[in-house]
Amino acid sequence: MHKYVTKRLLTTIPTLFFITFIIFAIMSFTPGDPGRLILGNFAPQESVDMMNHKLGYDQPFLIRFGAYIRNIVVFNFGNSYRSGDPVITEILARLPHTLALTVICVLSCSLVGISLGILAAVKQYSAADNTLTVMALFFSSVPAFWLGMMLIYLFSYKLGWFPTNGIGSWKAFVLPSVTLTLSGIGGMLRLTRSTMLEAIRQDYIRTAKAKGAPQNVVVWRHALKNALLPVVTMIGMSFGGLLGGAVVVENVFSIPGIGSLLVNAIRMKDIPVVMGCTIFLSALFSLIMLLVDILYAYIDPRIKAKYES
Repeated sequence: MHKYVTKRLLTTIPTLFFITFIIFAIMSFTPGDPGRLILGNFAPQESVDMMNHKLGYDQPFLIRFGAYIRNIVVFNFGNSYRSGDPVITEILARLPHTLALTVICVLSCSLVGISLGILAAVKQYSAADNTLTVMALFFSSVPAFWLGMMLIYLFSYKLGWFPTNGIGSWKAFVLPSVTLTLSGIGGMLRLTRSTMLEAIRQDYIRTAKAKGAPQNVVVWRHALKNALLPVVTMIGMSFGGLLGGAVVVENVFSIPGIGSLLVNAIRMKDIPVVMGCTIFLSALFSLIMLLVDILYAYIDPRIKAKYES
């Protein structure tokens, strides 16, 4: 197992390097320069040129990229052009908000989506199955920003139960969590249903039923365990994607998370913040997917034997 983990960690390095190069190139070749961003629109061009020279922005692209790689090797992601604070400080300050929202959404989405998917598979073609399928398609099709605004209108403006924005208390996470959970339940429900139906049709399930195994034992012990592999993959991808992908919801509810930090940095062309957020999220996503692969070994003994071979 340790050989596999080491190999995966080593293959992450060229992946992160390629991602860094692509994002650095995109940010470098888009219009605008950090000198103008820092000094403002009314600063003299001479001052702007001096600031760009001080930051090394007037150097050729490859030289600037090489200098940036040398800095991040020693975990120096630079300072924000907008605030002047270290990039890693801004990321870590916003990480708890994004992490809390992500954990809540992944847990609730997995619990509800998997449970409803199992119910839909067991009750195939019934009224419950048809209702859940329609519900899954509906919430998968509804844009998250529209759903978030409707929840704000109903539960904040009309009923006054929850705040409209900010993170002042635990109530501030309720509506964003519900928005992301409802948007993600559809995919989890449909995937669980399809994998469960495939597992239920296997020969070992028919054998277990023929031996008189109770229905709950067949579903929960035999079918579910073998149907979980694609679902676990989706949970891992959802967790990694929500860390930086909940941009719309964070902006709708004014949550100071990593997603909103990244969007604002792109608008302002704050290159150090954009690069730092991208590298951080990419490394975290790679680590999460590695943990998902390791979890496979505890779900399926055949995969564990492959790792140990």
